[in-house]
Amino acid sequence: MSSIDALIDYTNEFFLRHWTSCIGHSTPEWKADWDWKGSVPHHDKRGVYALFDEAGKIIYIGLGASVGGGDRIGYGISRRLLGHVITTDKTKGRGHYVPQRKWSEVSSLAAIGFPNEYSYLAPALEDYLIERLAPPRNSSKRRKESVDTSNA
Repeated sequence: MSSIDALIDYTNEFFLRHWTSCIGHSTPEWKADWDWKGSVPHHDKRGVYALFDEAGKIIYIGLGASVGGGDRIGYGISRRLLGHVITTDKTKGRGHYVPQRKWSEVSSLAAIGFPNEYSYLAPALEDYLIERLAPPRNSSKRRKESVDTSNA
């Protein structure tokens, strides 16, 4: 299990390998200060999100990469979170959210959004982080064995 600090460290490592030397402008950044109301972090972008439990441990890393359409091109993160992770808080009404029942242990989330022209890197970042941080709810995507690079 890992914290936001580990998430940021591994993301920076990923960007050193796949962004800084190739793309040349500032890297996307994690937003983790959402208070369960209003737009989710990076709601208007495609990217990666992380779900945390009450102790601040990462329990799941997911991808919000749908292209969208019309006025919503690139809104992958908000589409994914609204469809699969969060729901309207019926006690407070529109614009206030709570985790869906299947995510009841989630107490916070963070997201990192990519400019549309570089959103193809989001699935790679998701896989990279899952492999290194091994969140417990990502067991179906986690590799069963460590990667053997001795034959590379």
